[in-house]
Amino acid sequence: MKTETILFDSPPPFPGPVEPAALLSEIEAVIKRHVVLNDHAAAALAVWVLHTYTFELRDAVAYVAIESPEKRCGKTTLISVLAAMAHKSLTASNITVSALFRAIDACRPTLFIDEADTFLSGNGTMRGIINSGNTWRTAYVVRLARAHRKAARTSEQTGPEAAEAGLKRFSCWCPKVIALIGQTPDTIADRSIVVKMTRKLVTETCAPLAELDATETRAKCARFALDAGKSIAQLEPIHGEGLNDRAADTFDPLYAIARHAGADWETRLHQAALGLTSSAQSESTGTELLLDILSAFAGAHREKMFSRDLAARLREGGGGGRFLKESAVSERAIARTLRSYGIKPVSMRIGKEVNKGYAAVDFHEALRRYVPKSDIEAVVEDLRRQADLLQEAKAEAKSENEAGCLQALASR
Repeated sequence: MKTETILFDSPPPFPGPVEPAALLSEIEAVIKRHVVLNDHAAAALAVWVLHTYTFELRDAVAYVAIESPEKRCGKTTLISVLAAMAHKSLTASNITVSALFRAIDACRPTLFIDEADTFLSGNGTMRGIINSGNTWRTAYVVRLARAHRKAARTSEQTGPEAAEAGLKRFSCWCPKVIALIGQTPDTIADRSIVVKMTRKLVTETCAPLAELDATETRAKCARFALDAGKSIAQLEPIHGEGLNDRAADTFDPLYAIARHAGADWETRLHQAALGLTSSAQSESTGTELLLDILSAFAGAHREKMFSRDLAARLREGGGGGRFLKESAVSERAIARTLRSYGIKPVSMRIGKEVNKGYAAVDFHEALRRYVPKSDIEAVVEDLRRQADLLQEAKAEAKSENEAGCLQALASR
């Protein structure tokens, strides 16, 4: 039976040396010409495209997660643009678990998975393979080779030798782009550059894909990898200031490339990393709850709060309403989520009443360790803005009341 072979159109390296900063600017310009993106996302994706040519030189590989709240937000267009410039692009709108790791093991491609929301949800095996594939030390799955499956079922041999005879290890290590409607699973988002797409306005124009020809750009990328490969491989791990360990691992290979492009690109990439990582991190259930509780305590100007009062304040939107649906906000749900952070309700006295509750100081360590500083500052700034608006409203009401009194006196 004849089978189709995956062939990659890889142009030869550009004949002369390329300037890294100019190449990254060229890639960024191509992206922004065809897709509406913010500057952080465009800069990070430009470096990521170059990373697909050098990913095997570092310990970790960066993923890209493309999200949109609705269809027709440009996800497929962005995939097409990135795939046109990336190294050994392999695009699939659906893929099985077996095909996923076999394709990666055989080809070492840059894998683009579109419409991931249609098959990724509920597929724990698929998510586990994707999760494990961003560091080369853990990027393997073990399966029984096809030639040995029937023999293993019919063989009378037993014991470890029989079980090990047909085992094969498959690599799942390669750059991946996952596009979906909705939110990326937390464990995948934690390993990804998360790009949030929005629907294009009628006033925003983009060039059609028919005008996209990235042959020369790919040749320049291949030349860069050829010239800078040894230097990239030898660079010490780069931990961006303000990033958690997982984000630092994800962005390390991108920092290594940006460093070759000069201080301007290194600064731009770091700003993008902070912005994109903060946006992705603060969407997990636990960190959202921590932010809500911070807002609830600060908004109530209290150092201690009973569990029932905290739950009521969250249901009323006192914590920003980000944690759970209103019907699910209960003392038990809050305690269950906080338990994993080492925070438990304790007996306390507030006034003359004694009951289970929390102290604001109980959350300081968890906020410091799990919530980006920028998100905490955003909550504080929002509370400060609310206080200012309330003061303005009170001042206006007082002024209107005084004006009314003067008018009443003048009419007598």
